[in-house]
Amino acid sequence: MSIDEHKEKPAAGDVCPSKRKQLDLATVKAQIEETTGPEYWRSLEELAGSDEFQDMLHREFPKGASEWLDDFSRRGFLRTMGASLALAGLTGCTRMPNTEIVPYVRQPENAVPGRPMFYATAFTLGGYASPILVESHLFRPTKIEGNPQHPASLGGTDIYAQASLLDLYDPDRAQNVTYMGEVRSWGAFMDALRGPMSAEKSMAGGGVRILTQTVSSPTLAAQIRDYLGANPQAKWHVYEPINRDNVMEGAKLAFGETVETYYDLSKADVIVSLDADFLYAGFPGSARYTRDFAARRNPDANMNRLYVVESTPSSTGMKADHRVPLRAGDVETFARALGSAIGVNAGGGVSGEESKFVSALAKDLQSHRGSSVVIAGDHQPPVVHALAHAINQTLGNVGQTVVYTETVDANPVNRNESLHALVEDMRAGKVDVLLILGGNPAYDAPADLEFASALKSNAVNLKVFLGSHRNETAELCQWHVPEAHYLESWSDARAYDGTVSIIQPLIEPLYGGKTAHEIITILAGQSGFSGHELIQAYWQKQHTGADFDAFWRKSLHDGWMDGTAYAPKTVALKNASFPAAQASQIAGYVINFRRDPSIYDGRFANNGWLQELPKPLTKLTWDNPIMIGPAMAERLKLNFKDVAELEFNGKKVKGAVWIQAGHPDNSITVFLGYGRARAGRIGTGTGFDVYPLRTSQAPWFADGAKLSPTGEIYQLASTQGYQTMETPVGDRPLVQERSLEDYKKEPN
Repeated sequence: MSIDEHKEKPAAGDVCPSKRKQLDLATVKAQIEETTGPEYWRSLEELAGSDEFQDMLHREFPKGASEWLDDFSRRGFLRTMGASLALAGLTGCTRMPNTEIVPYVRQPENAVPGRPMFYATAFTLGGYASPILVESHLFRPTKIEGNPQHPASLGGTDIYAQASLLDLYDPDRAQNVTYMGEVRSWGAFMDALRGPMSAEKSMAGGGVRILTQTVSSPTLAAQIRDYLGANPQAKWHVYEPINRDNVMEGAKLAFGETVETYYDLSKADVIVSLDADFLYAGFPGSARYTRDFAARRNPDANMNRLYVVESTPSSTGMKADHRVPLRAGDVETFARALGSAIGVNAGGGVSGEESKFVSALAKDLQSHRGSSVVIAGDHQPPVVHALAHAINQTLGNVGQTVVYTETVDANPVNRNESLHALVEDMRAGKVDVLLILGGNPAYDAPADLEFASALKSNAVNLKVFLGSHRNETAELCQWHVPEAHYLESWSDARAYDGTVSIIQPLIEPLYGGKTAHEIITILAGQSGFSGHELIQAYWQKQHTGADFDAFWRKSLHDGWMDGTAYAPKTVALKNASFPAAQASQIAGYVINFRRDPSIYDGRFANNGWLQELPKPLTKLTWDNPIMIGPAMAERLKLNFKDVAELEFNGKKVKGAVWIQAGHPDNSITVFLGYGRARAGRIGTGTGFDVYPLRTSQAPWFADGAKLSPTGEIYQLASTQGYQTMETPVGDRPLVQERSLEDYKKEPN
């Protein structure tokens, strides 16, 4: 539902917008100033002691919980429950044809009703593989957990891997090969592609462009490179909106080459996060990092310490022993000051309370040389990553808590630059055949590149899209080939440490989906090879041992290949001097663009499980807010759920305000992935789209944003405060707090 559709519409049990009582931020501030010891509260409404919160506290369920807000049900009863109905065995209200039920003549081997089977495979996000075990009942995947034997996770998994199961049963998945919206056969598609590809051979592939998301599959990378080797004028472009460009550019700045960096938190006594949410899903290696970090939070042992400097409140920040909220651009200043205090020529310093914090932090790091680590966030600029490398080198952490390897990414180019080059070629008429293998760049490409406009034009003769849904990009391509879900596919991929996992199917493709491997074989003039044959043939060439069959069976059973983790790489710091950057002169607020904690970059917008999942801290569902801090909200006279107009780079969007304690002042955070025009029955029209504000020059944050009230109301759905408990009366409080020193003196 859009902002305009929902404005001035109160939720069931809410007061009329015109009579709605504003949150008294002055009372909140007074309450905090009167606090002399630890104070715990669930929301700013509770801290202010609002009548609405007190009423909610004493109700088992919130008002209107049993009432429907629209003509059919709450959120259209999850938009008719979508894939959940398919997973439950229903068929999306579609009448199935009459068929005879015939019992097994011979029951399949190992098929025992009620007894699950488990298969090892891998889920990939951003190119990084998460090794998983999938539970299957009668050859039907039903549950996903981490692979306990895999070194990259030790059984851990994340929300995206868990919820990816629902995407398999999504009835909104593309179910046919189509040409200009009309159903065609797979054979017709192959025939249509063969002619242009034959013509391209005489030009060495000069008119062919391949656009992929991040690829870590050794087999797919080899297939593409083999084609490029035979057609040297063809080009391989890479883009996805949530990328690690700054990480790779920071490595180049520090070492003169691109390397992968990962961390061993089991050895870290002191951890410093420079705007890195490394304990939450989506950060490469987060499942393993979370386990290692938690194992060291033992007050009876050598307990670690976590310092977090961040521009947006995060799950990692909430775990910190010491946390400093800073505007995104000020994190670089902090990193320079910390580097200077450590002994790096970082060209910077801070004053006041920050100076005291930097001094204490530097002292703690220096007293834990070799057992500390500094981690920079993906959205911080390359210089912050280079500074983190320099600090870790100076502290002797490399080889202990910090490990460098070859990159997991098979084609580690700058994503924005690669997409920009593709758009330039498209507009210049240099592209005859464009293959888009996954992703949704027509929706999530930087606004200044105008990718959708270039794709919509007739400059490209043949446009092919491989994707699981008929999304915004599929609408602008002539051919759309349904992509097989990873639980229906054969492939391979690397985990954050380089370990190769085999992706094996648990079920036949429900809608005849294809994989990128099969598309590339047609491109190369081959056909008839299955994914299994392609993957197995590639690894047979790589295998140096005598018994390949035994190696292959073991890899399928375990879920990964022994001996494929990257060896640590020795790199030397080429750049040890970091001149101070010029201060920004632009007026206005800082705007932060962040991936959504639930639906990522928008690819999971049609996943009802993730839409219903309360987000960290805010506990919001189904929407993305404009997040600001209490002081800024007070100055702008904005309250929870007020609609505000956000302006940046001459473009405007409207969104509902969420006031978040701990958010830096004069800073605005918006979340990507919402406002989809073609996502499916669950995700279409949900939230507001901020991609039009995001540019290739400012993909993560920038100065110059403006925010102004509109006078409208939009009801955000948050579970924060519901099903809560009153603080018990008596000597024992609900939460007990002691310092580590006090605990060691009196552990009982």
